Amino acid sequence: MSTRLIDTVTDLANTLARENAALDALDLSGAIALLPEKRRALTVLTETEAIVLRPDLRPAMEVALRRLRDLSAENRRLLKHALTVQSRVTEIVASALPRTEAAGRYAAPGARIPAARPAAWSLIARA
Repeated sequence: MSTRLIDTVTDLANTLARENAALDALDLSGAIALLPEKRRALTVLTETEAIVLRPDLRPAMEVALRRLRDLSAENRRLLKHALTVQSRVTEIVASALPRTEAAGRYAAPGARIPAARPAAWSLIARA
């Protein structure tokens, strides 16, 4: 039973390692595809009952937990980077799209907006 916990931690770490590789390559669809596996591994880990490790298994558990901690920190960094890149790409695409209406000009839906600004004029009445 003690090795099951180590195996569970190792499975989650392996999933994070694959997700990190996808994120590092900016393969967001590949990273997203690993989400069900990541959730499943997290569920198994959180549902595992507390057990007492045999003394001979503690070093292996420490190695597995250290690896999981390191991969989790890297995963956090890579996710933040991927979100930043995705946001910048979205901004670039949005700024490249043509605008349908001139900024600051209001008109009824479907009405034509004049291409040029109308000339200013005034009327002076003198008696």
